[in-house]
Amino acid sequence: MRTTNIIAFTVLAISLSACKSSKYSSENADKSETEIVEPTPSNPTKPLVSMEVWTREQAKLGPDSFRLVVSFISIGAGTDPEAKAILEAYVYDYKLKNNKVVSYYMIPWGREGEVDCCFPLDELNASEQNNFIDGLNKVIQGKELIQINENMKSRFK
Repeated sequence: MRTTNIIAFTVLAISLSACKSSKYSSENADKSETEIVEPTPSNPTKPLVSMEVWTREQAKLGPDSFRLVVSFISIGAGTDPEAKAILEAYVYDYKLKNNKVVSYYMIPWGREGEVDCCFPLDELNASEQNNFIDGLNKVIQGKELIQINENMKSRFK
């Protein structure tokens, strides 16, 4: 009897520890997050960075394609831990240098942290878009787990 109770308790403990909720679990599937860095002191109404996290369901309802898609990929060991910080720093620096907020959508799609950062780049004219993309390519040069695609169709359509 004692052995049966110990086994039952162990199975229960393992089951409960395996049921941790995820940030992107079905419970949170309809929620999106918006992260906006504080406005500058010189211009209190303009944010420095605008990023919104979309679920797959929201992405299905979004645009068919994006001007720029930065994909953080994995080959069995997760995504590059520094990669997202590099992108965020680049977008932040671009705003400081050019006084233009570039907004994007982050759409998680993989089990190892894979995510697409989708940029419509509607805030920029054609020349500014090319400069933004060229600068980003230079910043991430040599990073194997980042892919940049221009005028890419949404993988969720």
